[in-house]
Amino acid sequence: MKIRVVIDRFEGELAVLEIAGEGVVDWPRKFLPEGSHEGAILDFDIELNPEAEAKQRKKVAALQDELLRRTAEMEN
Repeated sequence: MKIRVVIDRFEGELAVLEIAGEGVVDWPRKFLPEGSHEGAILDFDIELNPEAEAKQRKKVAALQDELLRRTAEMEN
């Protein structure tokens, strides 16, 4: 999915991005391309990342298993 936004203005370290007809989003200025300015048009590509999601789920499951193991040890 591609989303087109316009940099409406800067407020300190934030950029206020206007999404055509959908409202505005505050975005950290440091994550904008170099040379970004008010009125600039940016395209964002948003997509699911199932590989990263699976990796994160494994990491969380491992942490949960470790907590359960430690809890069981404390109860014994």
